[in-house]
Amino acid sequence: MDDCRALARKGAPEGTVVAANHQGSGRGRFKRSWVSQQGTNIQASILVRPKMSQLPYLNMVAALAASDTSQQISDIKAEIKWPNDIQIYGKKLCGILIESEISGSEIDFCVIGIGFNVNMNTSENSEIAEIATSLRKIGGKDVNRNFTIRTLLQKMDYYYHMVKKEQSLTKLWESRLNTLGKKITISFPGTNRHGVTGTAKSINENGSLNVLLDNGSTFVASAGEVTLQTKIDMKNDLAPSDNAKPTEL
Repeated sequence: MDDCRALARKGAPEGTVVAANHQGSGRGRFKRSWVSQQGTNIQASILVRPKMSQLPYLNMVAALAASDTSQQISDIKAEIKWPNDIQIYGKKLCGILIESEISGSEIDFCVIGIGFNVNMNTSENSEIAEIATSLRKIGGKDVNRNFTIRTLLQKMDYYYHMVKKEQSLTKLWESRLNTLGKKITISFPGTNRHGVTGTAKSINENGSLNVLLDNGSTFVASAGEVTLQTKIDMKNDLAPSDNAKPTEL
């Protein structure tokens, strides 16, 4: 993210991609660390220069591209936990972080950061063992990272061009959310704001979430950390072990 931002400030063209085999200080949303074993996953940042009106759709571009990629490789439906966690069997496969620099009413540039668990053995790290998965764990074999990142970037290019043509991605993105209709709590880590609990009812065009509170009022969330109040079926009986024999695709 930092290197891509530096290139952007020097005038690097839209579509510039910075990828790393390993990150020493990877970060996610709310300034959390991003855990990734060396040489196993995808850590990539993509430079874009959208209009201000297109900004709300960048999260959808990345989430749709990542869910398409994971489903193409694993042949298993990937879901999106609002706003942008890619999940399979209720476990996190991919995280997205978008950082922007804005001057007045114009966007200078945005950096879309994607951390994608490809061949990582998530069981080896107690911090994420219960909440994260990888393409290798899902499919029981090693996955070619070069093929994965090529597919991911092709999908992002496809969806981003739709946005540049002023086409909405909201309905398609909404159709992949696993949050709607669920009882949830939205917290705001790193702030003094109190969390809210209610039922996730619907999505607005800009991707914000309408939450029906117990008192009958509606809270509109544009950011936050969602926790489901109902247990997700992890389908552990269907998920292959990390000890499965590797096979290169």
